[in-house]
Amino acid sequence: MKNLKIVGAALILALALTACGGNDKEAANTTGAVDGSLNDAAATTDNSATEGTFKDGTYKGIYDRKDVRNWIAYVEVTVKDGKIEKAYYDYTNENGDLRTNDENYTNAFKEFNQMTPREAFDQLGSKLVEVQDAAKVDAVAGATHSSRNFNELAAAALEHAKTGDTSDAIVNLYEDGTYKVEAEAFDDHGWKPQLELTIKDHKIAAANFDYVNEEGKLKTEDEGYKAAMEPKSGTYPAKYTEELEKQLVDKQLIGDVDVISGATTSSNNFKALVEYALDDMAEVGDTEAKAIKIKE
Repeated sequence: MKNLKIVGAALILALALTACGGNDKEAANTTGAVDGSLNDAAATTDNSATEGTFKDGTYKGIYDRKDVRNWIAYVEVTVKDGKIEKAYYDYTNENGDLRTNDENYTNAFKEFNQMTPREAFDQLGSKLVEVQDAAKVDAVAGATHSSRNFNELAAAALEHAKTGDTSDAIVNLYEDGTYKVEAEAFDDHGWKPQLELTIKDHKIAAANFDYVNEEGKLKTEDEGYKAAMEPKSGTYPAKYTEELEKQLVDKQLIGDVDVISGATTSSNNFKALVEYALDDMAEVGDTEAKAIKIKE
């Protein structure tokens, strides 16, 4: 009987030690999750925690409008067994073309980043499958803007996946606000182009484009400039700035704004300022005034 008691005690001690060992391993996995050194076993445990979070199906996050390059970004997420199985990211246009099939874009992207846009976008998709959380997908080097779009669109798609809503998750490309941007230097004639752009209800509501000199005087109010320019060009600052502003509000796409005859340089400056205000400011709601370099 005494021997049986000893054996029983030994078994109890062994079970207790085994349980402690399991807790130590779990603690190690938790530490690994913090410092990013998850092994395969830990990653499997991590992913299983999200099981059942999403409803099976295919979900799409897409922007409500074309960007300044006339493309619409979208992310399509496939969920199986409650987890993200696949994520596809690209840009499309009104013809259904894919931006990753655009040869000029692909060549320029590859030259700068040493990888194709398809490879970069697939890297983002693979990371989402791995971490199961759009907020934890790190930006791909050289593709910060596209990475930002991916995270936002994937998050919207996954919100629909929580309820099984397979309709497109429409995301507003622009945040409401007033965005101010100007050239960082005066031109050879002593003028600096500047723009104030207003986004309301996620649409371009107003644009105020002008030039200012070192004395703070506006070109649209300079009667001497008008008198010298109009006979030669058939237009003048107050006229062409109003035409450019109206085109932008009416068309809502800077790519569709036509160059004003007789004011080619100003038209190009206007486009450069608008593109920056939309692409780098309105997309993220950054209302801090900016100064940028404009190519001559």
